[in-house]
Amino acid sequence: MTHLPRALLLGGLFLAALLSGCQSTPTKKTSGGLLQESHLYRAENWQAEGKISIQMASDRKSASFKWTQNKDNYEIHLFGPFGQGATWLRRTGREVTLENVKTGQHKAASAEALMQEVLGWQVPVTNLQFWLRGMPAKKPRPQKLERDPAGFLTHLHQEGWQVDYSRHQDFNGWWLPTRILAERDDLRLTIVIKNWQLPDVPANLH
Repeated sequence: MTHLPRALLLGGLFLAALLSGCQSTPTKKTSGGLLQESHLYRAENWQAEGKISIQMASDRKSASFKWTQNKDNYEIHLFGPFGQGATWLRRTGREVTLENVKTGQHKAASAEALMQEVLGWQVPVTNLQFWLRGMPAKKPRPQKLERDPAGFLTHLHQEGWQVDYSRHQDFNGWWLPTRILAERDDLRLTIVIKNWQLPDVPANLH
């Protein structure tokens, strides 16, 4: 009878150690936000699909979008109830083209200036190609950054924009944003991403 408590004690210690080991196993979310960022900055080809809502004072517009990035070039297809009809914004080399079923084709060196001229409003396309993936644009330096305990971005203040991340999801090993709110002055963007396509996740992020 004197051996039973000792056996139970050893069994309890073994079980506790086993559970402790299971709890320390990294999950997708705790694999390291900064480490993931370092890989995402080098990802040259990716695609995101979802919906965007643009609110300016009392005016609100919304559309579905498909963003395809190839190195520094991109194609953004906006479609759905946007008030402007189907729109394509493309960058090839140093030239940006905006094509709309109503207004035709226009060209400029800046996506932001081109949208303002043709559509009457603009979104920060140059920075969004980084913000969509949950990381700061390369420049200028952010005024403020906030991260969760695992190092993933939750709030960003850059170039006058306040950017908040409220939801993330696992996409084939990448932990990526699915809901982004960006605000500047009287302009408010709400972006919901439904699908991501990225290169295979590096082995050290598993």
